[in-house]
Amino acid sequence: MPPRAEPLERYAHRMARRIITFLSDFGSADWFVGVVHGVLHERAPDSYVVDLTHSVPPGHVNRGAFILEAAAPDFPPGTVHLAVVDPGVGTDRRALAVAARGQAFVGPDNGLLEWALAAPEAKAHALTNEKLFRQPVSRTFHGRDVFAPVAAALARGEAIAKLGPRVTDPVRLPFALPERREDALVGHVVFVDRFGNALTNLTASCIAEAWGITADDRDFEISVLDRHIEGLSRSYGDAPVGTVVAILGSSGRLEIAQVGGAASDRLGLGEGDSVILRRR
Repeated sequence: MPPRAEPLERYAHRMARRIITFLSDFGSADWFVGVVHGVLHERAPDSYVVDLTHSVPPGHVNRGAFILEAAAPDFPPGTVHLAVVDPGVGTDRRALAVAARGQAFVGPDNGLLEWALAAPEAKAHALTNEKLFRQPVSRTFHGRDVFAPVAAALARGEAIAKLGPRVTDPVRLPFALPERREDALVGHVVFVDRFGNALTNLTASCIAEAWGITADDRDFEISVLDRHIEGLSRSYGDAPVGTVVAILGSSGRLEIAQVGGAASDRLGLGEGDSVILRRR
């Protein structure tokens, strides 16, 4: 987050080549990702388009929201994030742009933009300025005809207020926070990556808030299913092959991993499983 809230368009003018990230559930087998790229390049030819992922399971809004939350902090101020996981396309669901954390987020009003909306300074606007859309607008492909042109407009420096009216009641996701129970923090698995590492909602900041210590303190015990893990490891290879470890990963979240293997397969871990962190 920048030290003080400034209009998003002010950041855009500072960037020599403005970044647009693109996240979707489109996959790679069809032409959908490619034609969205075509619209972005046509409308904002000086921008640099970064594909975050297009492997979100179809319609899995929560998964897309988590990936966007994990990835967006690594991009500079002025970045525009285009996110399309939109099972309600063609219905009366709203389309949104959100200015938050020095960046812009464009996507459907279904909770996908939760991380942006959670920022205290977030400003959400409905996308109603049809002059910016690609015409004619398809009822089934707003990613191409609505969201991509708007993302391109923001990357060119368009003021977010010109996209449409303010929205004060956007759809929010009911993300559960870790629960403090006596000497423990109780969280749960929120994401399993392709390596089989189970990422949790137990973050370095919530650990520091609970105990007033840095999360690299090894004086912890982690319980998950019927497994007890002593201490936090420094890296994925910080134990013999086959060992199940707990580690603070690059996203600042506690992860359950297996050295040289997939912890999710080894332990049968999945989204929603409880993870308990205690000080020893």
